[in-house]
Parts: sequence; structure tokens; C-alpha cells
Amino acid sequence: MQMQMPTPPPEDDQGTSGTPLLSADGGHHDWTHALPQTDHVRFFRSTDWARTALGPLASWSPTLRLFAGFVLADSRAACLWWGPTSNLTAIYNEHYAPLAGRTHPKLMGSTFEESFPELWPGIRTYFEQANTKGTGVNYSSATSLVVERQGYREEAFFSGNFVPVGVPAEGYLNSSYEVTIQKLADRRTSMLNTLASVPAQTVDGVCAHILATLRTNGHDVPLAMLYRMEEHANSQSLHLQGHIGLPKGHNLIVESTNIDSDHGLIPELRRAGSDTLMLDYDKRFDSASWCGWGEPSKKIAICPITSASHLFGYLIFGANPFRPYDNLCRQFVQDLSRMVSSIVASAVESETNKKRQERLEADLAFSDLKLRHLIDHASVGMCHVSLDGHMLWANDHFYELAGMTASKHPGRLTFLDIYHDEDRLKAMGFWEDLLKGVDQLAAELRLKRMYTPPIGDAEPAQLQVLAFPYRDETGDVKSIMACTTDISKLKWAETFQARLAAEARDAKRQQEAFIDVVSHEMRNPLSAIVHCADAISGAVEECQTQLAEIPKPCLNILNDNIQSAKIILQCANHQKRIIDDVLTLSKLDSMLLSITPVAVKPAELVDSIINMFDIELKTKEIAYSVKPDPSLSQLGIDHLYLDPSRVTQVFINLLTNAIKFVKASDEPKISIRFGASLSSPRAFFPNKMFWATERKQDEDVTSDPEWGSGEEIYLAFSVTDSGIGLNDEEITKIFERFRQANVKTHVKYGGSGLGLFISKELTEKQGGEIGVSSVLGQGSTFGFYVKTRRGEHRPHTLDERFHSSGSTEFYHQRLHVLLVEDNVINQQVLGKQLRKAGCQVDVANHGLEALNTLAKETFDLVLMDLEMPVLDGLSAMRQIRQKELAGEGLLGRSMDSGARMGARLPIIAVTANVRKEQVDTAIAAGADRVMSKPFKAADLVYMMKSLLPQRNPPAIDPPTPTTGDRLDAGLIP
Repeated sequence: MQMQMPTPPPEDDQGTSGTPLLSADGGHHDWTHALPQTDHVRFFRSTDWARTALGPLASWSPTLRLFAGFVLADSRAACLWWGPTSNLTAIYNEHYAPLAGRTHPKLMGSTFEESFPELWPGIRTYFEQANTKGTGVNYSSATSLVVERQGYREEAFFSGNFVPVGVPAEGYLNSSYEVTIQKLADRRTSMLNTLASVPAQTVDGVCAHILATLRTNGHDVPLAMLYRMEEHANSQSLHLQGHIGLPKGHNLIVESTNIDSDHGLIPELRRAGSDTLMLDYDKRFDSASWCGWGEPSKKIAICPITSASHLFGYLIFGANPFRPYDNLCRQFVQDLSRMVSSIVASAVESETNKKRQERLEADLAFSDLKLRHLIDHASVGMCHVSLDGHMLWANDHFYELAGMTASKHPGRLTFLDIYHDEDRLKAMGFWEDLLKGVDQLAAELRLKRMYTPPIGDAEPAQLQVLAFPYRDETGDVKSIMACTTDISKLKWAETFQARLAAEARDAKRQQEAFIDVVSHEMRNPLSAIVHCADAISGAVEECQTQLAEIPKPCLNILNDNIQSAKIILQCANHQKRIIDDVLTLSKLDSMLLSITPVAVKPAELVDSIINMFDIELKTKEIAYSVKPDPSLSQLGIDHLYLDPSRVTQVFINLLTNAIKFVKASDEPKISIRFGASLSSPRAFFPNKMFWATERKQDEDVTSDPEWGSGEEIYLAFSVTDSGIGLNDEEITKIFERFRQANVKTHVKYGGSGLGLFISKELTEKQGGEIGVSSVLGQGSTFGFYVKTRRGEHRPHTLDERFHSSGSTEFYHQRLHVLLVEDNVINQQVLGKQLRKAGCQVDVANHGLEALNTLAKETFDLVLMDLEMPVLDGLSAMRQIRQKELAGEGLLGRSMDSGARMGARLPIIAVTANVRKEQVDTAIAAGADRVMSKPFKAADLVYMMKSLLPQRNPPAIDPPTPTTGDRLDAGLIP
């Protein structure tokens, strides 16, 4: 701390009087040269000591010199008062200067009485006691001092002692230390404790108590205003409860106003809201009558008076002008605000409780009247029965519900006569339990009175009876009370709703049966068409190969037949796709479509889909590329849990559309891209992507246990074509049901208008979205993503395990096949195709005939239709598996096939019923695979031979068929 000191004279070894200081040997020497050469020491040396009672420095005694040096070197505030008690002269160090306040620098060399005349009478006794006792005397200031330090004046408290020097005392050593923080804390705590001692629990009384307490501490609260807030229907008003430090008529005094007012400090209250706001002093506080020091506060606190979320008012007060706005001051503001809020909230609650009590007392004065009025007008029946079974009273509604009058209940237990004969015993047991002290009982009882429902015949009315015992102070049962409610309509409605629910379930079963019939009846003929067209094409190509020379007219006819057969196949495939779309749509509408996860490699899934279209793409000379996104390797994607059949269905729709609309392009080209994302799947696609729907966050498709607990990953696909493109209007409607881009689309390109709508529904069911980005004439990018989970690698399918053996010997075996099919056309067409593929085929018309045939002959494999007369395919498969488990020989197998399959006859279910539930049922009944109609004979033969290992297979256990195996077999419901 730097202090302004008088300029000392040059250090010329002279005293302050100009006389040279002489040492003991007659030489010139100044003993103060040994002191620390600080500004304060130089100030000490420059003091004119010759004019003081102590005399020039050179004349000071060794004791005075010693203690003067001690004081000047002390790191604490210290002052040496030297001389007799009546004329004590001050010598002090630089740390004592702030304590001296305005008396510094004149205090140096002055007497105590001259410098502090107002303190001398009280302080003199301390000096006299120290001199008399010969020991130090401690003191603690009861009042504070305003000291100037660090550039501003500050209230401070000090304690210290007076220690006599010599006996009798030649002087006194005065050491001081600051106790400001403790003293301020004590003063403020005392005020807060007084605040907490509320004499009255009324809001007006508490407000008066707050203002009275604040007046006792003018130093810390030199100005204060207390506002109370009142809530009205559409506004809040403020009312001044009192103020401190403001003269009458001051511009800041606003007695009563609205919170929206701009008078006085109301805008600052509004700005504070429910948080403390600190204001700097401004001219609005001029002419205030500041309490305490009489000096204006530098900071004004606006403290809301709150409890929970309720605002009761505001306390405005000025801070101590001679204390800095530091943590100590902030804590005081916070403590005062909390205390005021606490006692005001308590008073408000007390007044509220008092008013509530008064209202309750007023209500209780009319309780009997109201209770009787309530009973008479209640919507439920009420009654009070004595322990001997006599009716004490009952309201009119009770008799109305009972279907009787009060005159019909004069005797004992006659109130039980209202109940239906079959329920009277139940009511009697109910009554006896209440007499035994059961606290409460409820029962539904039928009456003799009849109820006529909105629909149907009349039936006994029903009551909901709630009864309980009435007890006295000792807990003994004195009587029984009961409430009755008519539930006749409710019970009828429950029965009616149950019938409706049963009808709805029956309708759902009928709808499923209808879907099954439609699927079966539409796919069966398509299967025959595919087989016949495939046979025609194969036969013609075989003729072309075998005939060396074919006349050109005949060659043209053969080529026309081949082309016709291919057209038939294309039409059949187109028809199959429309059937699949319609059936999928019916499953979506009837909530029958489910999502079944399987561990799948994304790249293999994409390859399998592209392979379906490889020949068509090459035939139509459409260039295509498949590009995995780097995100797959960056995220370390191996196997993902997803439903490959649903993903494939969407992907096929997009790829089919791309092929259809790219044909007219000069350079037809299709680009396929797929990747993965942890959180932002939309970032995989173009920025201007139109999404068919917003994301649906209400259901997590991967939350079921069958999805595992792997990390959630979004798998994204995009198909970009160089086709005709779409305009903005067409983009917004192509995902709607039965909608295409425009009227000409169906005429020129065909299609049902269902594919993209179904794709949208399927992606949403899989936790994803589908969208498009397109420019008219410049092609389109269709994309979709689905939600998956990271999964472990599952066991290989049957195909993979048998192919891994490296041998193809079994593909050249002549298979002995039993075809179980009731449709004669399918028998002929499929049988012919299988024989052409090198199979020996026997036919059974139904399941029973198949069992009989298997009992007589051996077969390598059975093709089993499911919908057949006499004995259906499911029942037949169950019986075959039961016989195998019972060990009834190698039923239906040759020695080779029995040895190969471990006594299990391979069975492929060939069916048009391909709902997931139906497929699961077929597998459970004993099928190893399921082939969906329509299909190509070559695909069926491949599936058949994949079930049979080589004649000398490696040592592997044939795995149990799984959903994954069925999907690998090409099943897409």
C-alpha cells in the first residue's frame, strides 16, 4: 500500500533542526540509518521531532530508539506512545497509518489527546491500568472506524493491546489487528436473528417487523423500501408497506401501482422478476435521507420475496456505503433476501390457513344440511341399516334403483328381497361379512327389476354395491352403510363389446383365410404358366440345337415361339409382382405383416438381388454398377440383424422401376450404392431428397429380444438411373396408394401404382424412410434406409455347408422324387419339368395317398403341396416325422438317402400360402424348405439337390432348418 508522504530532507547526517547528530565519540552519526530505508521511515525521519515532547532524534534515549526501531520494523499495525500518560506522543509504522485515518500524517509526533480528543477519555483508563498493573491491557473496539485505504474509505473494526515499556512505564507499545469481517458478521447475524423472531403471524405485522428491524442497522441498510404484491384476475398490483431513508414526497415513493407502471423503481422490479437485481447509484436517489453514516450507497439491491414459484413482493435496500461489494456483501444480500422471503411466506401461509379455517368452520355450520341435501340429490343410492337388519334411512334414488318404495321395507332384512333369487344368497353372505367387521366390500348383484337395453331383450338389472361398517370412537361396529350404482347398461355394453371383439377376431380369421385362398388360387395357375412357358422355350431351343439346318421360315417361327414364351414369362412375372403387391398391401391393412430379423451380410444381400436382374440388364443392354460406401468398412460392418425379405422387396421395387424407366435413355445406366450410419442416415443421400414421410419415433422396431443387443445401425441403399426423371409435382404423389407420376405412366410403362406405396410402408415398419431426388429429363435417385442392429455371424445355411465340401458329385445324381399335388395341371407340367431335369417322379394326389406310397417305395425327396383334399400337406408331414421319431423304418428313403440324411426324409413344401405364420407352420410340421409359387423348375431342382449331400460327405451334422435357411432358399413372401 503506497501512501502519500511529506518529502524528507536530504540525508546529510543532520537532525531535523539542522544541527549535526553527534556520536558518543564526537563523530557524526545518525542512528536512524540502521532502520529500513522505506518511504515511511524517511517520513519518520523528516518529522520535526525537536518541536515535540520527545526532542530531536539525537537526544532520544537508547530505550526509545530501541522500541521506535521495533515499531517501524513490525509487519503488523503498531504505534509507540511515549512519555507520561498525560502527554503520550505517537510513533507508528506504515501499517498503522490506515488506522489513523484522517489524523495521518499529523499523528506522527502528536499526542493522543491532541489527535483523538473524542477517544481520549475512554482510552486513558487503558493506559493507566497498564501502568498500574505493569502488564498489557487488551481492548476491542465496540464501534467501527472509517479508514481510508486502497483509494477509498472503508468501515473497519480493530482490536489490540497496550503494553507498558519499563516500570514505571516510559511509554506504551500499541499493537492493533483488524476484526472487521467478524464484527460485520456478528452485527448482521444479530439483525437476521431479530428478523427471525416474528412477533405476529400476519402479513401487515411481519412487514412492520421487517422495517423496524432494518432501522436498527443503518450502517448496513441505510435505505430500504418494502413492496407487497397482490394477484388479480388479469394483473398484479404493488403496495408500499413502508420505507427507510426517504423523506416525505421523494420521487421514489410510489404508494400503490400496477406492475406494468413506469413510476419510481417499478421498471427495475419488473426487470428483476424472481431474481435479485443489483443497481448502481444514480441521480434518482439524490436527496435521500441516508441512515447510518449519512452517505449514499454505491449499490442498491432489489430482492424478490418468493416461496417456491409464488412472488409475494420486493425488498429494496441500499448497501453499506463504506464496504466494498464483495462476496461478504453478496452473502448478506442473499441471507437478508432469504430471511425476508421466509417470514413473509410463513405469514402469508398463516393468513391463508386462518382464512381456510374460517371457511371450514362456516362450511361445517351447514354440514348437516348440505349432507342431507347431497344424499337426497345424489346420483347413487344410499342407505343406512341397523345391526338387526332394519332400514334406518335411505334416499329416494336407492328405492328407485331397487324398484321398490320405502313402505316395502318395514321389516328385518327386507332390503335383501330386491335381489334376484340366484344372487340373494350372495347378498346375505355379503351382509354377514360386514357384521363381522370387514372394513369394506363391493359386489355386483342382479335385481328382480328388469332392464331393457338399446338392442336386444330385457334382462335383470344389476347394481354395484359398496358397503362398509360405521364404527364409534372405540372401533365397534354400530351400523352398516351402503352405496348402490346402476351398472345395467355398463354390463350390457361389456357383453356387447365382447361380442363385437369376437366378431372382429372372426373377421380377421376370415380375412386371413381370404388372403390364403386368393394367394393359392392366383399363384397355382401362374406356376403352371411359368412351367409351360419355360418348357416351350427350352424345347424350341433344343430343336434349334439338334437340327443341323433349319429353313429360314421355320427358324423364324421357332424364334417367334421363343420370343412368345419369354413374353409369357415376363407377363407371368409381372402378374406375380402385382399379386405380391396386392397381398402385401392386404397384410399391411390388416396388420398381419411382421418383421423377422436374421443375421445378414449387406454385400451378399445386394449381390443376391442384383443376380436376379443380371440377365435382364444384359439383355436390355443397361450398364450398371454396384458401389459399397466406405462407411461399411469404416464401421467394421459384417453381419447385421434385419429382415432380408422386406429389404429385398423394397430393393426389387426400386430396381424394377429403374429398369422400366431407363430403357428410353440413349445411354441407359443404373448405379447402385449402399452404406451404413450410426445416427444420421439422411446424410447418405442427396441434399434435395424428398422424403415420403417424416421419421416415426413412436416405435423402435429393433427393441424386441430377437434383434439381440448389438449396436443400432442404419443401413442405407440408393438406386440412381439415367431415365426420364420427375418434376416437382410428380415427386410429391408417387408414394401414394395407386398413384403414378402421371396418367401416361401406366399406359406407357405399366404397373399397379402400389410398389412405391408398399415400399414406403415397409421402410417405415423397419424404422426407416424412403425418398427420391429427381430432375425431369435427367434421371432419378431413389433411396431408402432401415434400422438394424450389429449381429454376430450365424451358422451357415444348408446350401453353404454342403457347397463348402467342394464336390459336385451329388448334382449328377438321379433323384427319386414323390410329387404330392392335387392340381392335375401342376402334376403334369411340374412332373414333366422334373423328369426333364433327370428326376424319377411319382405322383400322389393327396397326403393319405402319399403316406401309402411312402410305405411301399423309397424316395430321395418329397415335394409336398399344403392345400389338398382327404389329408392336407401339413398333416401328412407331421405323420411322416412322427413315424421317423417312432423308428418305423426308413420311411420312404432309399438306402443311400437314408444313410445320407440320418433317417430323415427331405421334404420341400411347395405352396402358394406364404404368409410368415404359414411358413413357420410348415417348418414346424416337418418341412425342410418352403418353395413359393410360382417358381421356375430349375430353381426347385437346385433347392432339391442342395438338401442332399455328396455320397461321401465330410463329417458334419445336418443343421435344423431356420428362417435364414428359408430365406436363402429364395422365399420372399
